Amino acid sequence: MMCKSRGLSDSTPLRFRNVVMIALLVTISGPSLSWAQTQKNSDVKEVSPDSDDELDRGRIEVSSSVLHSKVVSEKSDLVGEISDLLLDLQHGHIATVVMTRQSLQAGKTQRIAVPWRVLSRNRENVIQIRCSAEKLARAPELDSKDATLLTRRWASSVYDHFGIKERTINEDKPKSDVDYQLVRATSLENIRVSNLGGAELGHIAGFAIAKRDGLILYAALKVTVKDQGLQGIPLSAFIVKPPKNEWLLDISEAALVERTGFPISTWPATVDRGWSEYVHVLYGRPVFEGVRSAPNAVAVKP
Repeated sequence: MMCKSRGLSDSTPLRFRNVVMIALLVTISGPSLSWAQTQKNSDVKEVSPDSDDELDRGRIEVSSSVLHSKVVSEKSDLVGEISDLLLDLQHGHIATVVMTRQSLQAGKTQRIAVPWRVLSRNRENVIQIRCSAEKLARAPELDSKDATLLTRRWASSVYDHFGIKERTINEDKPKSDVDYQLVRATSLENIRVSNLGGAELGHIAGFAIAKRDGLILYAALKVTVKDQGLQGIPLSAFIVKPPKNEWLLDISEAALVERTGFPISTWPATVDRGWSEYVHVLYGRPVFEGVRSAPNAVAVKP
C-alpha cells in the first residue's frame, strides 16, 4: 500500500540596468513577504502548489513550530511526535522527518524516519500523517544508526519504503554524492554565523520550509548588533567552511544591519516571486539552492 503524497555579477550594462530596476521596484514595494500573526491551514489530503511559478513557493512552515509537534493519524489517533528534521544542506531541502513513537509490538520507544510529503496539517492545525499503520510500523529506524550513516543514500531508502518519489526544485542537479551526510536541524540551533573577515554577525534562529515539498526557503538569522528581529537569508548565500563546518556570509556587518528583517514572533506566512527576486538581487545567488563549501574563502572587503 502506497502512502499518500502531497505534495550579481554581470559585466553588460543591460543586465546591470535590469538588476537595478528589479532592486528599485522591490525596494519601493518592499520584499514581498506576506505577514500574518497566525497561519490558517485547510483540511487537505495533498499538499498542492499555491502557484505553478517555481519562485512563488506559497505557504511556509517554521522549523521551530514543527519540532516537538504531535503527529496524529487520519483518524486523529496520536501516533508520535516530531523530534528532528534531517537536512540535505547541499540541495537545500528536508531529506526526512524524524518521528518518535511508542511501538506496541516492540514494547519500546522508536525513532523512525518519514518523508516530509506524507505530513500535512488538518483542520485543527495538528500535523497529520497519511499512511497506513502497517507501513508506519515498518518504517526505517534511527535508534541503531550512527550519525555518519545518515546519508542521502539512506534517505532514498526511506522514500522507497513509503513509495514516495523524492523531488525538489533542485531535482535536476546531480545527486552522485549518495554518501553526502545529512544534518540534524537541532544541531544547527543557535549556530554562530560570521563574515569572511571573522566578525560575528549573529546566529541561526530557524528555517522557513515550503509546506508543499520541504524546500528550505531561507535561514532566519538573529543579527548580533540588532536589538530584535530576524533576517531571512537564502541558504545558497551561506558558506560552510570545513573542517569545523563554520557558517559564513560574504557580507559586512554594516551592510547586513541596513537590510530589512521581520519580528521574531511574526514570521512571514508565504514566500512569493517578489521576495525571491529581492533576495537574488541582494545576494547575487540562486535563491533555492544549498549551502556552498569554500575552504579557501577570502575576507569580504569593508
